[in-house]
Amino acid sequence: MRLQTIESRLGGRTANALGLATRQLKVFDLLTPRWAYVFRSVTAAALAYWVAYTLQMDKPYSAASTVMLVANMNQGAVLAKGSWRLAGTVVGGIAAIIVMGLFIQAPALFLIFFGLWLGICSGAATLIRGFRSTGPAVAGYTLGFATYGALEVPENALSIVLGRVASVAVGVVCLGLVTAIFSRRAARGKLEGAITRQLTMIGRLVLDRVENNPERVQDVGATHIADMFAIEDLLELSRAESTDVAVRVGAVREGLAGMFAALLGARELAFASVARDPSFLKARELVGAHLPAAIGRIETGDRAGLQAALAEIRGLHLSLHQIIAELEVAHDRADVIIALDQLLEVIEDWESGIAGLLGLNGVHAHPTRGFHFHRDWTAAVENGVRALLSIVIAGGIGIGVGLQQWPLMLLLLAPYSILMAMTGDPVGGAWSFVRGTLVALPAAFICVFLLLPSVNGFPLLIASMLPFWLAGFYATTVPRYVFDGMGFLVAFNTLVYAQNQMLFDGAFFLNEALGWMVAVIATLLVLKLILPFNPVARAHRYETAFRRAVTMAIRKGWTGRRHAWEHLQHHRLVNIAVSLKARPSVAAAVLTEALEALHYGRTALRLRAALQDDRISERALHFGNAALDAAALDDPATSLTLDSLFEATQQSDHQGGEDQAITHRVAACIRNLSILKQAHGAWIAGTRKIA
Repeated sequence: MRLQTIESRLGGRTANALGLATRQLKVFDLLTPRWAYVFRSVTAAALAYWVAYTLQMDKPYSAASTVMLVANMNQGAVLAKGSWRLAGTVVGGIAAIIVMGLFIQAPALFLIFFGLWLGICSGAATLIRGFRSTGPAVAGYTLGFATYGALEVPENALSIVLGRVASVAVGVVCLGLVTAIFSRRAARGKLEGAITRQLTMIGRLVLDRVENNPERVQDVGATHIADMFAIEDLLELSRAESTDVAVRVGAVREGLAGMFAALLGARELAFASVARDPSFLKARELVGAHLPAAIGRIETGDRAGLQAALAEIRGLHLSLHQIIAELEVAHDRADVIIALDQLLEVIEDWESGIAGLLGLNGVHAHPTRGFHFHRDWTAAVENGVRALLSIVIAGGIGIGVGLQQWPLMLLLLAPYSILMAMTGDPVGGAWSFVRGTLVALPAAFICVFLLLPSVNGFPLLIASMLPFWLAGFYATTVPRYVFDGMGFLVAFNTLVYAQNQMLFDGAFFLNEALGWMVAVIATLLVLKLILPFNPVARAHRYETAFRRAVTMAIRKGWTGRRHAWEHLQHHRLVNIAVSLKARPSVAAAVLTEALEALHYGRTALRLRAALQDDRISERALHFGNAALDAAALDDPATSLTLDSLFEATQQSDHQGGEDQAITHRVAACIRNLSILKQAHGAWIAGTRKIA
């Protein structure tokens, strides 16, 4: 018995030890996408070194540094960033040749024009969305890279510029080749999955609203808005990965706009006052029969399922339209007509989302229609002015005090400052680069003076640097240490200074290391002291633009499609949420007010559409226009005027039966405007601030 007890204890301990070992090994599972990305990136960096050595380039490490800056876990991001980086390098190289030809022997003028060029490119990068912003950003700081070393030897300016362009081209091509061979195109699958999840979420939200189930009904908040717009990023990645997706972007974006409109419309649905009406009960029964079936078919994810879901929803659409038509003929229950109208609008928008997902798998291309994104011109000007001042001030100080490494400081200050300015936390990103550089200095020293002197040949060179590369690339896969890893990789790779003729000079290494630290610290000071980034001010700018858009929709309407207007406001809401990420309670309060204001604008657009109906009576047309004029006023007390117009519209005489339904719609819109104006008019007018 005792022997069995001992064996059982040993067996239990062994099992626990094996379980612990298994859990630890899972952390270092070399088959995960994270490690696959690390190995791809290391392979691409080694290949870039080999090609650069084979071509006898002056600075082969620059090709590997390009790999380190462009590397990404997503194939689409690599292709997009790489192509725009190469284009930006070519443009920046041309600008460098022109500037050096004019001001190579006038350092003061060179600094001014370098600052102006970097400022213009920084502003352009701020205004351009997605991976395209890489182009102007790289064009801006390439002027510094291309001129580094040419200031002392102007006769070599052209060869230095061409060498810089060649090193970037080698890095981009090597990384693109390795990524294409050893990775798969996963963005499209993620895109389809994200759209499917959002469609089913909205469908269930509509179903819960119709069934009036308070336990399952949820409000639309910042998370829903951010998740919806995150699909835009996936769409851009998929577009870069596949030409099939690129020619169907228009269909997908139409569907995304429809989904957001359905999300907003579902938030407005309320059926408590008509819950016992026979027509509503009939509509509720139809929704309960068709909507779950459509959701189930959407979740299958295949084309046949989507086509069946679309047919299901179109059948529901026609049935609801018929119920509303019967009510209009009977002149019965205006509140029911209005409620079912809103439900029908949501179903139409949700149907548009299904059609967008189906269009992604369609056989025909879909032209891109006009969708707008908010451009933050204030941020663009601030980033441009900051870039100009930083280059002029830092260069002036370097020349004035006789700092030997002042060109290196400009070389690093330009890219680091412009890249960090495009992030949501420039100072935090600059701190990350400082930390990464601090770790890179001793790592590079160990590699240069302890490992490399004892090796000979290209394989051993790569083997010596491999552990440091693995650590750096792995750090970039951890969201918290992305910039730490990037700063470490670029600093380590440059300070090692691996080239055809290795240089083991302690004084040179220390000078380079000192110049590098001065540059990253200068970047931190620039971002912290010169026009510092203020997320609250940024959120306020988006908030102001949002208010202005709502007010203009009321005063002048919107000449384009409703979905395009809502898409633009969606983009502004997302930026408000991102800017106030560190203050979730404030973000929630602002978004709550903004969503209600968005309903205010949607109601005004709905009223304008009703006023354009040929069946409307003159009195209803008059009251509707008067309501729009009152709603556009900044005074929240105009809700009383809207109430009076609502009562007058309801009591207006109708010369024929056909215009009564339109009159009901006008009255309902005026009533909604009154309710929203009373509750949120002060925020829409800007007189009620949220701290």
